[in-house]
Amino acid sequence: MLSFWEKNSFIDHDYIIIGSGLMGLHIAYELIEKEPNAKVIVLERGVFPSGASTKNAGFACFGSLTEILSDFTLNGVEKTLETIKERYEGIELLCQRLGKNNVGYEANGGYELIFEKDLHSLDKLEEVNKSLFPIFQQDVFELVNEKIEQFGFDPDIVKALIYNRFEGQIDSGKMMQSFLKLVSSKGVQILTGCEVLAIHETDSRAIAEVTHNVLKERLCFSAKKIFVCTNALLNMLYKEEIVKPGRGQIFVTKPIPNLPFKGVFHFDEGFYYFRNYEDRVIFGGGRNLDFIKEESQEFEYNEMVLENLKAILTEVILPHVHVEIELQWTGIMGFTMDKNPIIKKQSDKVIVAMSCNGMGVALTGISAKKALLLLD
Repeated sequence: MLSFWEKNSFIDHDYIIIGSGLMGLHIAYELIEKEPNAKVIVLERGVFPSGASTKNAGFACFGSLTEILSDFTLNGVEKTLETIKERYEGIELLCQRLGKNNVGYEANGGYELIFEKDLHSLDKLEEVNKSLFPIFQQDVFELVNEKIEQFGFDPDIVKALIYNRFEGQIDSGKMMQSFLKLVSSKGVQILTGCEVLAIHETDSRAIAEVTHNVLKERLCFSAKKIFVCTNALLNMLYKEEIVKPGRGQIFVTKPIPNLPFKGVFHFDEGFYYFRNYEDRVIFGGGRNLDFIKEESQEFEYNEMVLENLKAILTEVILPHVHVEIELQWTGIMGFTMDKNPIIKKQSDKVIVAMSCNGMGVALTGISAKKALLLLD
């Protein structure tokens, strides 16, 4: 049974945010900026954010050439360019909001490895640059094939290398710690270990039901509005939503003496991605090898995908270099059919904001601003 003090101070709020990942924290920040005296609480089911925000590979990117060409086909040129602009502005917003040092931002640029099957995409490079020029005011992509051997890649497999000066890398753990401290300093309350089991509404309030693990009873947190920011875990609350989880398999190597490259790297329409972290390599992706199994909400390993990643690392990226894996993990992203976020009113008192389709670092800040427009 809750005490009088607990009921008086912890239960009723102006706004409840479900999920303390990047989307939830951006929304918390925007709410306090809009209403400095608002009582805002964030309910997080994990010990700390447990989806993609703390488990990603630390990319600050907006799309490689082959990925952009694929999105042109999926969503059309105009919609794709609008999304790229929002991704780029979102990265700038994140760095401005937290400070580049506090997100561990490094402007080492981005690269795309082009294999035989994607060589045809080079025919579209100039066309894509022209499309992107209004956003960046200069060419985004350029061929730098001379760096293939400089970086140590197998030149028999990597047929071309494309450079993008506008991409960078971040330290995801440092970023999330900084963001949690920032919103807490503004009076936002963050409760961890609070898995929301159900949401319902009265005439005047929205209710989030949580199990109290000590008292073994359900608590009902109430607010004027609830923001649901649970990404791929949305389907646990709303079965009708079309958000598919997409699990990412990632590992980091032990330090590699004289690692020959710095930056973020992509290939195969962004399904594979790797980067340096100091003198280590972080490598992830490959869910396109096993889409069905990787549409999972379980933080489990897919050994087939991991073996594929390790083979590519040792045979293509760092051939003839001794590499040892130090740690591996999985993260769960949320995907929609059109690769666009879901930002909508679920009801008059519940707003859903999630599913950045693997671009959460870039898109959550702009998406949070859109979500707050739904308050009016």
